[in-house]
Amino acid sequence: MKLLISVIVAAVMFTALPLYGDPLDLSTAWQDAREYDARLGAAQADNQIYREEVDKARAQMRPTIRVSAARGRSETMSTTQGYNNKGKLVPVNKDQFYSTANYGVSIRQPLLNMANYTAYKQAKLVAAKSDIDLQKEDAALIVRTTEVYCNALYAEDNLEFSQTLIKSAQEQLQQAKRRFEKGFGTITECNEAQANYDIVLASGLEIVNGVEFSRRELENLTGHYPDSLCKLLPDKLVLSQPEPATLQFWINMALTNNHGVIGGYQEIQIAKKEIDKQQFSRYPTVDLVGGRNYSNSETTSSIGSIYDTYSIGLQLSMPIYNGGYVSASVRQARAKWFKAQEQLLLQERGVQSDVRKYYNSIVTGIAQIHAYEQAVKSREIALIGTKKGFEAGLRSNVDVLDAQQKLFASRKDLAKSRYQYILNRIMLKQTAGSLSATDVEEVNGWFAASAKSTQ
Repeated sequence: MKLLISVIVAAVMFTALPLYGDPLDLSTAWQDAREYDARLGAAQADNQIYREEVDKARAQMRPTIRVSAARGRSETMSTTQGYNNKGKLVPVNKDQFYSTANYGVSIRQPLLNMANYTAYKQAKLVAAKSDIDLQKEDAALIVRTTEVYCNALYAEDNLEFSQTLIKSAQEQLQQAKRRFEKGFGTITECNEAQANYDIVLASGLEIVNGVEFSRRELENLTGHYPDSLCKLLPDKLVLSQPEPATLQFWINMALTNNHGVIGGYQEIQIAKKEIDKQQFSRYPTVDLVGGRNYSNSETTSSIGSIYDTYSIGLQLSMPIYNGGYVSASVRQARAKWFKAQEQLLLQERGVQSDVRKYYNSIVTGIAQIHAYEQAVKSREIALIGTKKGFEAGLRSNVDVLDAQQKLFASRKDLAKSRYQYILNRIMLKQTAGSLSATDVEEVNGWFAASAKSTQ
């Protein structure tokens, strides 16, 4: 049974590793995600929706032309009083059949309508904010792609670490059995080695599931299942503090360029225009109205008559009282304006907090990477010494297992710290509003197709 489990786990782990196909790099994954990602697609659709609002608002200030036409055949039955042949007054019925026609064209050009003009300016602000929201989503896609890509690489690194641990545990088990057969070891050592081997096998299954899950997450983002990924090259990884290396510079940049902050300012302007629009609804409107109307036998009183009428004039309209609707709308618009101001303050505070978090994480992350690199080297030396001590009978299987697990944990911590450093750099620039395709290419240069990450 244990042999069957070992064979199954080995097969699963083998198939989980990259087997064929060109490796997917970060830049290509991002480009694929821009074409496939539904969130970005929805943001692009929203942008188109809000941009059309500008044309709709502009249409309210342009002339409106209407044409009407009607033709028909009518019958009119009338009863009148008349005299018959005997000179007696009797009812007389009369039927009339006639054709009717009516043609008309009218034009209305707003001359003065402050509410519509303000709505047009508000629509332009909404469209501008939608552009910022689209840029924000595009930058967020870079972050999401980088995060998913690094998660997939981290899962593969863990799988490689686990395979090394399984191989080491298997060798340890075989060595314990040989020592027992030669009379140098004990059955307890064999049982401990077997238990160690079974534990790392079980852990390997969970790691395999993590590899598959992370690749499916990347597939959901890009639309393609990656057969293999480019590996991180530690020698190419640039460990440098943000430039300029002053926290206040990045905070000031974020307060100026962050998409959320810019959108917050625009929300205030939009809310202010809403106040103006509601107030202007009390103002009079003036329209230029003109038209032409042609009618033939339109009514029973005009049978056989033709009218061809031309008209042009100014039309004034002014609301006097509408039950308090406008006053309530103005108060509501002012409340939205106050809400937009508070939301901007919240956004600015959050941005400052995020800049501090990512900036400090980069600085401390560099120190962590150096510390973990040294820890891995120390753990490797300690493991070699422990194995030699075990061969000499000075150490037990438990000591070897402990040394292996510590090395495994240090390698995981090192890999995680490197990927987190990359994410922190990307997220700092996103928060500062300066993230672009250039940053993707820079990070992409830290990966390679043929090399595996060295720990």
